[in-house]
Amino acid sequence: MDVNFLNKILNTHSVSGFEDKTGKLFIDYITPYVDSAYTDIMGNCYANIGYVPEDNLSPKILIEAHIDEIGFQVIYIDDNGFIYIRKNGGVDIQCIPGSQVIIQTLSGEELFGIIGKKPIHLTAPEDRNKNIELHSLWIDTGLSPDEVKKKISIGDVVAWKSNMIYLSDKRISSKALDDKVGVYIISQVLKKLSINKICNAQVCGVASVQEEVGHRGAMVCCHKLNPDIAISIDVDFATDVPDCPKTKFGDISLGNGVVIHKSIDNTKSITLLAEKIAKENNIKYQISARPTSVGGTNAAVLQQTQNGIRTISLGIPCRYMHTPVELCDLDDIKDAIELLYHMIINIIHVTKID
Repeated sequence: MDVNFLNKILNTHSVSGFEDKTGKLFIDYITPYVDSAYTDIMGNCYANIGYVPEDNLSPKILIEAHIDEIGFQVIYIDDNGFIYIRKNGGVDIQCIPGSQVIIQTLSGEELFGIIGKKPIHLTAPEDRNKNIELHSLWIDTGLSPDEVKKKISIGDVVAWKSNMIYLSDKRISSKALDDKVGVYIISQVLKKLSINKICNAQVCGVASVQEEVGHRGAMVCCHKLNPDIAISIDVDFATDVPDCPKTKFGDISLGNGVVIHKSIDNTKSITLLAEKIAKENNIKYQISARPTSVGGTNAAVLQQTQNGIRTISLGIPCRYMHTPVELCDLDDIKDAIELLYHMIINIIHVTKID
């Protein structure tokens, strides 16, 4: 696997609504391997191999993952130069005190900051165990109040500082694995289809935007492409950690393979095909009905587009989702690449999908 590209997109910030820099990396990387690559008004990034929306001779396949990450925007700057923020997406507020962040200014400058709070020593005993609220935290840049107000504006974007590390040969931790691992998987599948010169393919890979704030990019790209089949790739809850009962959340572990979902927003015929192909190609996989019957990924939105789209969501087990230290296993990512590639080959050349 070309993990260098994964490193690049993890080290480039793409808070929901502000994904353009990472989107450009995706377009630049994938352009040599596809027939066309472009963006739309929303910022969705498209990479086509033989995709002709008006052509009904072969199935049109959309493979999609969201490129945005959770983060913040500046909402207020006080007279002392301390910066207050509100969240873009479902940030776990309890995890952010003490975080290192990057402020992306209107001028293009990136400034370092840390998220501060009142020291526990100065906090009333009765308040020490209360849940933290975002408005009680602030960013300290170390700059003077005048410098802060000169360089930083209301609405500036704030992202967690890039922090990818290998915990072992196969386990990586980083902010924004949700869902840049999915974008990485799509890039590798498109590259493999191109190198192997797969004929009669109508495949469009999309790095969609604004998933973390309401699946907004996915709605636009699916209306635009009107595919026959949509395959969404996202991270999934690993339940192999303490205080995460399998009786409530299912049994999903790092290193046990790609996750095939069987919740309502996954078309039965596609999930059965995915399981069959995984078995035939000795690809490790896990089955999940997900903790909720619908929702949680772009699959729910894709399924309901136009007159209804045959849809499946494939998952990468992830610990500590929506924190700065998400954790995934490279073997699961590799399994997802193999399953997605073989599914596309099968749909193009073998299987008639009902």
